Amino acid sequence: MTRAAALCASLLCACSFPGAPTLLPPPFGPDPAHPEPARLFFPTGIAIDPSATWVVVTNSNADRLYDAGAMYSLRAADLLQYFQGAPAGAVPFPAAAVAGTAITGNYTGPLVLAGSTAYTGSRDTNRLNAVVLDAATGALSCRVVGGEPEDCRAAIDLNNVAQLEGPFGIAAANVRPPGATKDVAAILVSSLVPHIEDIQSGVVLASSRLAAIDQADLRVLFSATVTDRLNGSGFGGGPLVFDDRAREAIVAGCFSRFGAASAGGEPSTFKCGTTIASGSNLLRFVPVDAGSSASTRIYDLGTQVHSSDSTGLALGDVDPATGLRRLYMTTRSADTLVRVGLPADPAFVPVVETVVPLPAQPSQVLRLQRPVGSSGPDLLAITVVATYETSTTAGQLVVVDGIAGRVVGQVEGLGDTPFAIAQFPTQPGDASARLAITLFGGCGVALVDVPYDQPIKAALRARLGSCPQ
Repeated sequence: MTRAAALCASLLCACSFPGAPTLLPPPFGPDPAHPEPARLFFPTGIAIDPSATWVVVTNSNADRLYDAGAMYSLRAADLLQYFQGAPAGAVPFPAAAVAGTAITGNYTGPLVLAGSTAYTGSRDTNRLNAVVLDAATGALSCRVVGGEPEDCRAAIDLNNVAQLEGPFGIAAANVRPPGATKDVAAILVSSLVPHIEDIQSGVVLASSRLAAIDQADLRVLFSATVTDRLNGSGFGGGPLVFDDRAREAIVAGCFSRFGAASAGGEPSTFKCGTTIASGSNLLRFVPVDAGSSASTRIYDLGTQVHSSDSTGLALGDVDPATGLRRLYMTTRSADTLVRVGLPADPAFVPVVETVVPLPAQPSQVLRLQRPVGSSGPDLLAITVVATYETSTTAGQLVVVDGIAGRVVGQVEGLGDTPFAIAQFPTQPGDASARLAITLFGGCGVALVDVPYDQPIKAALRARLGSCPQ
């Protein structure tokens, strides 16, 4: 069905059912009377449940072809089969593997699966999507119920309850706000879009925030200021991780709010490198147990890493020799992986220990898990956007030995704009890490095998799905 035909059909449907969206995403539409099969469209977040039974993927609908995004749960067994035998190459998206579907908001980002709920933010509506995964059947349902059982857009409005705009960074954490007697399982969410506090003589004065959501009842436990006009220039952040040793949320990345002449003076948000002088690379540390009164510690690593654009964070273990916890950070312009040592005492500053050049612009980074009882150096899997290439298969996965500080493996031809990475849970005796990677521009998921002892032999096993022609 052409887009014009689908639009006409959906408009007719809207006349019969007031309030229905114009164009529903597959497999709900675009014509509700004749929905298309499930497929991936600009997938971003991905997570795998601990039992390795289900793979959850969120479609961001970044081109606004439909009126909403979508979340799918896939049978993991249908994907794991591609790790057996010879590489399969490019194959159609396995629609038969889809066990559950739900409608979500647009512009979703990273996804975290905590308990039985998948969480991801929608930057255009400032909402946190919360979708329940049925562990037995793979069915998806809404934690916050809207008009239809599978329409999960009636999500938590973080701007309304926490003055948090553009939710992006997300992590599960245990927090103990002031007055609490025990830890509370929470979801931490940070803002990418700075919140406008005031505009003076055309200059936007902004702030960014961090919110903690109780996993049990989805109430806001607290909202804390991460940056403001005096502390961190009000910059928004991208990636977020939770340091359970220090009980701190760590936010990286830099996004600024300013009045755009091209938009008639309406405030816009861009990466800091495009709007201010480069040279700042802020790491923000937010002590979550302080609740709304948290005082953020900010360190500028720009002069050491020579980049203002951080795209991914991953935590390592504590170095037994130095007592520093390893934090891995990917940056662009320069394209690097940075290992930072985090002291246990917050009175001491983070230490940049090594900087590893990468072949092109990195996106996300994942520290690979090893089977219980096995050991070895930290292996970091990094998605790389080869923007200088015109091929739609030019994306790469780069594997770095985080301790030695060097690239030890590389997978070419991954697909267009690889983004988020999830690892299938390890089993005793596993010789390789099995990865599923969303292809944002390729409308698919890539499956990659990374041998622990010979990461140089990392290989693409299959690329599932493609964009419509």
